[in-house]
Amino acid sequence: MYRLKLFLNSFFALFAVMRLTGMETRNPVSIIIFTIFLYIFSVLNSDRTESRIASKDPLIAAVLSLIFCTCTLAAKYEVILGGMTSRLFCAVILLFTWFGLFLIYFYLSIWILQAAGQLHITGNPYSSGGLGILTVLFCMCCWSFYFLHEYPAVMTPDSINQYAQVIGAYELSNHHSVLHTGLIGLFYNIGLSVTGDIHFGIACYTLAQMLFMALVAGYVVKTMQKANIITPVIIITILFYALMPYNGIYAVTVWKDIPFAGCFTLFCAALMRFFLRGSAAVTSVRTPKLQFGEWFSLVLPYVFSGVMLCLLRTNGWYAFLGSLAFILFVYKKSWRTMLPIHAVILLLVLFVKYPVMQVYDIRQADFVESLSVPVQQIARVVAHNEGMSEEQIAFVQQLMDVTKVGETYQPDVSDGIKNLIRASGSQYLESHKGEFFKNWFLIGLSHPKTYFDAFVAQTAGFWYPDVSYQTGLADGIYPNDFGLQWQPVLRGNAVVKIREILFKLHDLIPLYGILWSMGFMLWVLILTIALSLRNEQSANALIGLPALLLILTLILATPVATEFRYAYALFFGMPIFLTAPFVRERA
Repeated sequence: MYRLKLFLNSFFALFAVMRLTGMETRNPVSIIIFTIFLYIFSVLNSDRTESRIASKDPLIAAVLSLIFCTCTLAAKYEVILGGMTSRLFCAVILLFTWFGLFLIYFYLSIWILQAAGQLHITGNPYSSGGLGILTVLFCMCCWSFYFLHEYPAVMTPDSINQYAQVIGAYELSNHHSVLHTGLIGLFYNIGLSVTGDIHFGIACYTLAQMLFMALVAGYVVKTMQKANIITPVIIITILFYALMPYNGIYAVTVWKDIPFAGCFTLFCAALMRFFLRGSAAVTSVRTPKLQFGEWFSLVLPYVFSGVMLCLLRTNGWYAFLGSLAFILFVYKKSWRTMLPIHAVILLLVLFVKYPVMQVYDIRQADFVESLSVPVQQIARVVAHNEGMSEEQIAFVQQLMDVTKVGETYQPDVSDGIKNLIRASGSQYLESHKGEFFKNWFLIGLSHPKTYFDAFVAQTAGFWYPDVSYQTGLADGIYPNDFGLQWQPVLRGNAVVKIREILFKLHDLIPLYGILWSMGFMLWVLILTIALSLRNEQSANALIGLPALLLILTLILATPVATEFRYAYALFFGMPIFLTAPFVRERA
């Protein structure tokens, strides 16, 4: 029976791999893969291995496997079915594939949980007080090559729109965060007042952004030192921040998503510092009082980053609100400290979002901007000429010109459909929100597969690792009517070629490529939270919760399926999330 179990497990695992990869059943490589699975399952099912499995591990592994299986089947079910139309055959193929994938993910999760239980990355850290400053300098040095090549900055149409608001050519709008536009204007005007050169003004903002991101990297390193993380891990973290190409190019790109990622990372790192000082009070009855220096090294960065992540992006506000109740619960024994701190954050954010915005009459993003996924689902039904009731057709016609949907609809980008609604039905939508959701729901009941396919096409890049997309290819300043031009200091064919290679290597080198995958980073984040919960460390798990909620908001409302910058906070904060399960609070 034991050998039969091993054989069946290996067979179903092989079946799943072959359906996912499109490997033919006659391919001799299948024998090699089957043999490997047979060996792995025999080792993992041995008495020696099973004796080391903690009581919680099977349940945690099962939950993780369900999540990863669901993501894989949702993203790849068409590849798995391979054009089959028989419902019975499709059901059997999907069932066998699901079972094989579940086995693979389950035993892989068990192995990771066991390995993590034996992994020790704390103790005897390098205690130099200047390591944070060294990190800042090293990052600035490495990123300066991007700055000199992209001088004065990388500016896409979104960046140019904000610049137009800064110089008064466009009306102020919170669509791109008026706070970020104000920051651009602040440094731009400082540079402009010194030299009178608009490009130097933009460069001043770029340098300020580079310095801020480098300071956050230094703060992360200092936090890891406080957590007693071993020196090799800290060195890898410094190298990651300074040398990873997307960190360099994003440091010189004028998008709100970049300082947002920095503030988000700063917030999570400060949250770890609260945990390290014993504020969660897991091991002690009384929590330590804040020292004078901690008001500047902990409370001030926490409040600043909390306010900024709420104001720089709307989904940052939602991620903060979603995390707030959990933070206050976990740190309930420190309520005299934590409650006022979060009250200050909320008051400052609400003051800016409402009285300040109203006084200065700042135009907010319209309602349709938050409906990317629903309008894409309806548009897919229309574009594919699928049936709707007369009432539903009449409602959709009030929203958009249905004759243009077929040529406008893009499965992975919602801007075309949203602009179609803005052209004729924006006011109608604003005044018929309830009717919109009612018709959206009813149309979905009639076309569940179409809605599902639209959702996957619109969001898969954020939750499934094997999705191809380009990152960091924006170069210089895009064409505009405001006199801004790309003026590279470092130029030449060699520089262009090196840059091109840096941003293509991830498509060529195995393992390195997964460091560029939004879906993979989400899976890693989920795994780190599971590791913390396995060790009954709710405060550790809390450190990754804001990032998880941030990605969930993207999945629910992203306008673009594979926009790396939207999830950049997950990448920039990854060193904190990866080390969180292994640190312990001070007794």
